[in-house]
Amino acid sequence: METIDVQDQSNIDPKVLENRELGTKNLSSLFYRYITFAILGNVFLLIPSFIDGNILGQLGPEKMAGVGIGLTILVLSRAIGTFIGVGTGAVAALRLGAGKVEEARSIAGQSIWFGVILSTVIGILGYINNESIMRFFGANDTTLPFAMQFGEYIWIAFPFQVLALILGILTILDERPALSMISWLGGGILAAIIELILFHTFHLGVAASAWAGSIGPAVPSLLIFYFIFSKSLLKPKLKDIRIKLNTLKEVSATGFPSFSIQITMFISIIFINNLLVSLGGELHVSAFTIQNAYITNFLMFVVIGITTGIQPLISYNYGAKLYERVNKITSLGMKFTFIISLFLTLLIYFFTDSIVNFFTGGDPAFQNLGVWSTRVFNVTFPLAAIVLFISCYFQSIEQTTKATFIAIGRSFLFLIPLFYILPKFFGVNGVWYSIPVADILAFSIAIYFMYREFHRLNQLKQLEYKDTKVVSN
Repeated sequence: METIDVQDQSNIDPKVLENRELGTKNLSSLFYRYITFAILGNVFLLIPSFIDGNILGQLGPEKMAGVGIGLTILVLSRAIGTFIGVGTGAVAALRLGAGKVEEARSIAGQSIWFGVILSTVIGILGYINNESIMRFFGANDTTLPFAMQFGEYIWIAFPFQVLALILGILTILDERPALSMISWLGGGILAAIIELILFHTFHLGVAASAWAGSIGPAVPSLLIFYFIFSKSLLKPKLKDIRIKLNTLKEVSATGFPSFSIQITMFISIIFINNLLVSLGGELHVSAFTIQNAYITNFLMFVVIGITTGIQPLISYNYGAKLYERVNKITSLGMKFTFIISLFLTLLIYFFTDSIVNFFTGGDPAFQNLGVWSTRVFNVTFPLAAIVLFISCYFQSIEQTTKATFIAIGRSFLFLIPLFYILPKFFGVNGVWYSIPVADILAFSIAIYFMYREFHRLNQLKQLEYKDTKVVSN
């Protein structure tokens, strides 16, 4: 992996830095513009999911549980997309910050091609082995038909969903966050319209949900035409499509922390589904679907919007050795992440009954369990949001070991062991209690690493100041 020497600035092209807003414009205005578009893009993508949840609530807990199990595929597509997209975005931003435009362009081109190949292979294998995969995800004889029906559509759309995530991140790096947002908005609106028509006009149930879940996240893959036909700085050339092992190695290493967050979430969901169905039955799986697919998913997408928007700002300025800007933007990002996640969590607590009722279709037992599980599951979400942000920061500056350790700590070090310990004392409730306990432990580790990092950034700021004085003299 290529690292950037903090003492050597001779290879930076000043003209490139002057022409890029990421390294020159006011940090606060850049931050709020980039994260606003990124958050809105994610929220727009979730528009059909809330309609979907309301429809599935009317169909009953069994069908909701089946779809919830099938939704695990979307977590996998998100894992692959962020693995390649975030890795590419961070590496390319560091190159742009260092004035290496041709390298950034080549990295983007190779990564797009790699993403298409990998996701197509996974989609084909998933479609062929759909039944066995759904059983592995936690489906039993009752929920399997619905999980399989949903999964068939998602596997077909899998390559387009992965490509959409990659291109959405690169569009933000290309200083077009509004275009990225519009693409997700278009996908969300189209998916919502299709699901409403299929459900109310053609009386399709799970199939309507599957169509929406396939189309909505795939629409931003059309951004490929922007990169092909525009004058984008990251417009791939034909020679860039030749995949180089060293490039993939660096992109993969940098993207691995984001991948590890998603893949550990993917593994945790499989554990939770299987534990809940064995200890509590389909009703608990349905209650978890409300969190995993709708409520907590909404909270998580807001935080992912923040990290997606801020990542090019951190990477570019770190690559340009503008450490004071890195320090300021990181501090601002952490404060904003905590405040917005705390605000949203409090809203959910105040309006839990009304929110859950939207998804339960009037079933009293489902409603009571849904309210209780929502409060338990999300009580420590602001801490989980900070953990995600800190992991994103270290990933943005290519400190992938720290980023990965923080990312997987919550699930592998804490959550999965807690899944086996707490249910012995609390039964099925112990599965739910494991989430907040793991969040507290993971937050303690992440905040320790970030405290040390701010100290290191202050030292780099002093070096930056001394170098500036030498140049000016």
